[in-house]
Amino acid sequence: MNLSPRYSGLSTINHWITVLLVIAMLALGLVAAEAPTEIAEEYVLGVHISLGFFAFFFIVWRIAYRLREGFPPTLESTATERWAAYVVHRLLLVVLALQVLTGPLYLFTEGEGVNVFGWFSVYLPLESLEAIHEPMEEIHKIVGAYVIPLLLLLHIAGAIKHYLRADVTADDQQTPADM
Repeated sequence: MNLSPRYSGLSTINHWITVLLVIAMLALGLVAAEAPTEIAEEYVLGVHISLGFFAFFFIVWRIAYRLREGFPPTLESTATERWAAYVVHRLLLVVLALQVLTGPLYLFTEGEGVNVFGWFSVYLPLESLEAIHEPMEEIHKIVGAYVIPLLLLLHIAGAIKHYLRADVTADDQQTPADM
């Protein structure tokens, strides 16, 4: 387990790839929900589902890597900030795992597959589990529309606060000769 105060380069790259995929997935999901026609909705959802196929692998990699390596120590100044950082980081991973499971499940339980940009499709015959179709769909939509955006805002706010605090600390450590 790596207890370095910083994330590794590999972890940082995976973080930013995941960020880009999650933001794209959120945007596409929200656009699909407001699409003016069924054709537009199906097109946007097709892109959402195709990107979701790749997001699945990055999110699983991110979670497995974090479980293997652990989290670097939280550097926030108060116990409340440390607790909030601890909770938000872990909840983000949990809800992302939930999304990459409920998305395909809600397709598979309706007899549909994951069509990846028309290149190939992934299909699991889970129609016999149709009783979980509606709950999977609702969980996927609610988590995507409300929970992930809220956690992302908290994460971004924490990152900004952390960055600004680090910047102030660096300024405080300058000597008159540095100025």
